[in-house]
Amino acid sequence: MRSLRARARPPSLEDFVGRRGGWEDGGPGTLLELGLGGCLFRPPPRPQRLTCTEARTGATVAPRFDYSGVGNSDGILEECTVGKWRKDVLSVIDELADGPQILVGSSLGGWLMLHAAIARPEKVVALIGVGTSADGLVTQFNQLPVEAKKEVEMKGQWVMPSKYSEEGVYHIQYSFIKEAERHCLLHSPIPVTCPVRLLHGMKDDIVPWHTSMQVADLVVSTDVDVILRKGSDHRMKEKADIQLIVYTIDDLIDKLATSA
Repeated sequence: MRSLRARARPPSLEDFVGRRGGWEDGGPGTLLELGLGGCLFRPPPRPQRLTCTEARTGATVAPRFDYSGVGNSDGILEECTVGKWRKDVLSVIDELADGPQILVGSSLGGWLMLHAAIARPEKVVALIGVGTSADGLVTQFNQLPVEAKKEVEMKGQWVMPSKYSEEGVYHIQYSFIKEAERHCLLHSPIPVTCPVRLLHGMKDDIVPWHTSMQVADLVVSTDVDVILRKGSDHRMKEKADIQLIVYTIDDLIDKLATSA
C-alpha cells in the first residue's frame, strides 16, 4: 500500500458508483478506490447481503462484510446484537484493515463507526456519517406510546413498519432493543477526537436530520462539519448526493495527507 503522504489521484464519481451492492435501504453500497495508503471502510446501514470485491492493482480497498447472522456470515440473526456487530466492525479493522482508516458509516453504520472510533482511536483518523442513526432503534422504540411499548415487552417482539422491507415490516426482538440500550451514545459527550463529517438529507423519513446535529454537538472533536441536503432522503443515492460524499472524502484525504 502507498503511504498517506504519497497523494494519489482523488476518487472520482465513477469510482464511487461503479460497484453497487444491495444496501438494505436501497442506498449505494459501493466499494471505493482511494489509491493511497489506508483503507476507507463503510459499515453497512443495517444487515444485508454484501460480498467483498477486488479493486484495481495498486488501489486501496474498502473492506465490506456481512454482519454475523446475515447474508453469507455464520450465526443466527435472532441471536445477534448491536454489541456483537460492534465486535464485527472492530474485527475487520483489527484483522483486515492496514494503516490509518477513514470510516464511512451509513445509517446504523454511522452509529457503529462512532463506536469504532472510540475503541480504536489510534487507527481511525476520520469519520463520515451518512444519515447517521446513532441510538436509532432505541430512540424509535422509546417514542412509541406507552401501551405499544408494553405490548412489545409482553410479546417479546416489535413489529416495526418499514418501506424498505419486502414484508413491509421488520421483526425486532425486545431483547435486541434492551441490549442496544447499552450502546447508546447521545446521553453524554462522545469521546471521538478525529475529524467528523456528517451528511444528512432533510427529507430523511427514517432518521431525523436533527440526529446528526446531536452527534455534532456531543463529539468532543472540534473539527466537525454538518452538511444538510434539503431535497435528499435517507438513502442519499442520487448523483449529487454521491458527488457530495466523494468530495467530502477527498477533502478529508487532502487534510490528512497535508498534516501527515
